[in-house]
Amino acid sequence: MITGKKHIVLANVETEQDEVSGDRTKNVTSGKKLAGTVELVGIQTAQVGQAQGFNLNFSVEVLRIHYGGEKYLYFSDRLYEVKTLSKAKDATRMLLNVQASDDPETKAAIERWLST
Repeated sequence: MITGKKHIVLANVETEQDEVSGDRTKNVTSGKKLAGTVELVGIQTAQVGQAQGFNLNFSVEVLRIHYGGEKYLYFSDRLYEVKTLSKAKDATRMLLNVQASDDPETKAAIERWLST
């Protein structure tokens, strides 16, 4: 099931150059593993996202203190980009509205980070 309680990863990923080979690779510069609730994005939120040029897939509820502006969200072996933020049911939580991302290098960087 795609929605419900999930283990999620919030991460920032940047391209870094290897000093020895000179190759550029994407690596996680900061990341957090935590639990969150994944829900389908609401109709109004989806419409606002479309007006801004986004195709929002899910809303992920997390504690406000855990979100530090990370750009990527990973769960269920899929990569998503955080596009908009919304308020949740109470002041201690927030909704991250995400859009699916098809960047294989970023996904691989997060999966490498998880395996270490």
